[in-house]
Amino acid sequence: MSSFGLRLAASSSRAARLASLRTQACRVQSRELHQRKQLSYPIEEGLGTFLPPHTLKMIAEDYQQGLLDRLNEQIRGTALENKSIVQTVVEAARDPNKVLEFNYASEALNNSFFLESVKPPPSSGTSHEHEVHDPLMRRIRHHWSSLAHFQSSFSAAALGMFSSGWVWLVTDKNGQLGIMPTFGTGTLLVRSGKPSETFIEWQKAFGQAVLPLTEDSAPVSPSHTPSGSPPPPSSPTSGLSHQAPPLNPHTPSRSMSLAKPRDMYKLEKETDLNQQPDFARLGDVLYPLLCVSVHEHAWVSAGYGVWGKEEYMKRFWTVVNWKNASDLFSKVVPPS
Repeated sequence: MSSFGLRLAASSSRAARLASLRTQACRVQSRELHQRKQLSYPIEEGLGTFLPPHTLKMIAEDYQQGLLDRLNEQIRGTALENKSIVQTVVEAARDPNKVLEFNYASEALNNSFFLESVKPPPSSGTSHEHEVHDPLMRRIRHHWSSLAHFQSSFSAAALGMFSSGWVWLVTDKNGQLGIMPTFGTGTLLVRSGKPSETFIEWQKAFGQAVLPLTEDSAPVSPSHTPSGSPPPPSSPTSGLSHQAPPLNPHTPSRSMSLAKPRDMYKLEKETDLNQQPDFARLGDVLYPLLCVSVHEHAWVSAGYGVWGKEEYMKRFWTVVNWKNASDLFSKVVPPS
């Protein structure tokens, strides 16, 4: 072989080794970044009449992966690169320059919790209501008189939301239940930029964190609405912001909003179901049990139409994973 051939072969060999090293480095790096969590049910079969297969794929794969891909692009090479999703949300909430990181991480966190709050409907039956454990059912009846009244109140919270967001069933350590809406990319799973003992407690129980309510998050009376309206959230699909998001972590798009539509809550007394309960009954530490996505892309893609949110919520109850919600409740409020 000529000297030129030897030089060419050596050069090609070095290039191949470098390419191999780069590939390995990328693989190592990608393992450190956020990846989609596998669901416990097959996506290709959909969720009964609630979400057809193509819609479930869009939410669980396309949308979730898009959020994580954009989050990974934002955090690559930064101090957030090796943080968990929860840590990313907490730390990004403190930094006015990390709005996109917060939005992508928080939305992915909420979407993942929603997907774990549902499962395919049973082959024999119309819902999983038979899986509600007695301790949780007793508390639901205590607060709303019946499971049907609770479902009505929860659905009313979703129907009362004009913008996108999430609606949550939460509990405190004493088993007091509540219905909480969060708007835009706001999340209940991380409430504040300041870690507290709640972070540790939730980490022990579920591996994620919920931070306590603060005085600035006091519920808004239905007869008094906050002045002004929050700007549109950044688009998680394009990565572009339609309007500069607020930089204060406690503004509506970056924190939990407790504004409640009229009749969203029911009194514990069966004789007076239309009044508001005393919100102070809930403790400072709140644990989510289930949530629903209130995003137009969910019901439009599923074929409900632009104004199909009401039917979307009706069918949501056919796939609620009550066993998961009951198990979470039992971890927070152990049976006495």
